[in-house]
Amino acid sequence: MSTQPHRHATIVIGSGFGGAVAASTLVDAGEKVLLIERGPWRDTEVVRAAGIASRASLPEGWRTLNHLLHKISLPIIMGSGLRLFSRGLFDIHLDRQMSVICSNSVGGGSHVYSAMNTRPQSTGYWDGHVNAISADAMEPHYAWILERMGAQTISSSDRVPNWTPAAYATSPHFVADDTVTQPAMSVRLNGCNQDYRNNSYFGSSNGAKMTLDHALLLPAMEKGLQIAAEHECLSLWALASGGYRLEVMNHRTGRRCYLLADKVILAAGTLNTLRLLFRSRSITGLSGMPSLGQGFSGNGDSVAWWALNDKETNLSLGAPTHGRFALRKASDGSAQPGPYMTRFGFNGIDNLPLPKWLKTRLRRDAILVGMGADKADGVVQWINDKLSFKYRTENSEIFTDIQQFFSEVARRSKRPVRWLNNRPLTVHPLGGARLAMTEAEGVVDGNGQVFGLPGLYIADASALPAATGTPPSMTIAAWARHVAQGISARTNTSSQSLASDLERSSRV
Repeated sequence: MSTQPHRHATIVIGSGFGGAVAASTLVDAGEKVLLIERGPWRDTEVVRAAGIASRASLPEGWRTLNHLLHKISLPIIMGSGLRLFSRGLFDIHLDRQMSVICSNSVGGGSHVYSAMNTRPQSTGYWDGHVNAISADAMEPHYAWILERMGAQTISSSDRVPNWTPAAYATSPHFVADDTVTQPAMSVRLNGCNQDYRNNSYFGSSNGAKMTLDHALLLPAMEKGLQIAAEHECLSLWALASGGYRLEVMNHRTGRRCYLLADKVILAAGTLNTLRLLFRSRSITGLSGMPSLGQGFSGNGDSVAWWALNDKETNLSLGAPTHGRFALRKASDGSAQPGPYMTRFGFNGIDNLPLPKWLKTRLRRDAILVGMGADKADGVVQWINDKLSFKYRTENSEIFTDIQQFFSEVARRSKRPVRWLNNRPLTVHPLGGARLAMTEAEGVVDGNGQVFGLPGLYIADASALPAATGTPPSMTIAAWARHVAQGISARTNTSSQSLASDLERSSRV
C-alpha cells in the first residue's frame, strides 16, 4: 500500500533575501514552514557554532577547484546547463544578449553580495503599480530588514581601509563627500584588520559580513523553521483538490522525492524561479501566466576593470565595496550627477590558489561597478528546455551614461578602464514574473500571488515591477515581507472565520 507524502502548510523554495525573509516572517507569526534550498550550508563560524553537521567550504585554497563553480549555462548546452560541482558557490548563465551570475548556498546571494543595503533610486518606486502598495506602505519593511541585517553607515572614525570618502577627500578628479550618499553596510566594524579581507564575493567564513543564515534562518530554526539543504525543486504541479505537488531532487542522495503543500512561495532567485515556472508550464504542471518572461531587467549593471597598478595601496582590503563616488566638477568641486557608481577591490584573493605575482597585481587594481534603472523591457523565453534572453542595451540610456563615466575615469586617472561593449553582465537580474494589476500585464498581484494559481506566491526579484537602479537586496526583502505578512493575515482571518462558523454550528 502506497503512503501519501506528508502535506505541508507552506513550502518556501529558496533561501536568499526573498525566501529567508518570507520564511522567518511566517515563522514569527506562528506558522509551520518548510524551506528547501538547492545549495549547501556554508562552513562559516556561525554555522559551525549552530551545530549544522553537513557543511560545504567556501572557495578557499585548493577547495576553490571544486567549490567555486556549481553550474554553467551556454547557448550550445541543452537543458538547464552543465552541473560542474554540487557544492560550487556560483552559477554562470552566458547568453548572447545578457549574462547572469548567481549563487548557490543556504543564505542565497547574501554570501557573495557586496553588503550594500539601499532603497531604490526612485523614492516613488512602489507607487502606481497596484492599488494596495505604495512607497509609504513599504517603508516599514525596509526599516525592518535594515535593522535585522545590522546595516550601518561607515564613518571616517571607523578607519575602514580604502573607503572612498577618505580615499577621495582631496582628489581633484573624484568626490565621495556628504553629497554622495553611501550605502548602509552589513559588516563588522571593529578596526581589526583581519576583518577587512576575504569577506566579499567569495563569502565571509569568519562572519565579518552579515549573511541571511546568521541574521534570519538560524534564529527562525529555533522557532520551528525546517530547512532542507541540497534539495532542488525541479517542477511544480497544481493539484485539482488545491495545493501543489513539488518534484524535488535530493542532491545528497541523488534521489527524487515528492512533497505536497497547501501554499508554495517561490523565492529561488530570478533565473531559477523563471526556469521553474516555464518548465512546470511546459509539462502541464502549471497553466496560464501569459505574461511570464516579460519585463526582464539587468538593473543597468556594468562592470569594468580599473588598471590602477597602485603600488602604494593594497586595494584588496576594506569592506566588501569601497563605497560610492562621483566625478568632481571643475567649476566648484561638487559632485557631478551621474550613475550609481561603486569601487571595489579584489577582496578575497588571499584565499584563492593564485600565483604570487598575480595576487600582487590584483591588490593594485580595482573594479568599477555602475548600475541604474534600465527600461526593464527585456524578454525571457523558454526555448529547447532552457531560458533565453532578448535584451537590447541600446534601449536604455543608462548604459551609455555608465560607459561615458568609465571613459572619464580613465581620462582623469590616466589609467586604463576596460569593459565589454554591448555584452551586459548582471548579478541583479529582475523581473520576468512581475507585479501588476492584471495577468495581461504581469504574473503576480498585489499580494504576490500568481494570477489564476491560488496558493502560489513569488517573493523574489522576479516579481519586482521595475529596475531599482541600486543594489536590490533590501527591495527584495521588503517585497518578501509584504507577501509573507499578507499570507499570515489572510490565514489568521480564515482561521478565525472557521472558528466562528464552528461555534455557531455548535449552538444549533
